[in-house]
This record gives sequence, structure tokens and C-alpha cells, in this order.
Amino acid sequence: MSEKTKEKVLKVFEEAYPEDLSIVDASLKAGISDPTGATYIRILEAEGKIEFHRLIGRAKMFKLVKEKKEA
Repeated sequence: MSEKTKEKVLKVFEEAYPEDLSIVDASLKAGISDPTGATYIRILEAEGKIEFHRLIGRAKMFKLVKEKKEA
């Protein structure tokens, strides 16, 4: 797995925030294939950097997780 590609996918979500993105949209914006994008999205989701947000038809939409500030 490439850290450079993972950072590229994360940057796409950071730039899109507060909007959510599908795997296809994120992959297209990152310039990688859909299967590769899906792999890195799953990795970022497992790391807690992005989260599943909603389902639109068959498209899974993911969103950047902004750290919650504790009062």
C-alpha cells in the first residue's frame, strides 16, 4: 500500500468537506481506479479518518471525520 496514494485520497475528502463523496467520485478526483479507491477508503475508514455517511441507491457515501473538540 502506498502512503502517497492514501494521502491523495484523504486530501480529496479534506477538499470536499463538508460534502460527502462516493467511492467513484473520490477515485476520479484522486486520479486512481475505483477498486484502488475503495481499498484506500476502507483503510481510511478503519483509521477513523473518514466515515460512512449515507447510502444513495447503491452508492456508499463517505465523509471526512472532523475531530470533535472536548469542552
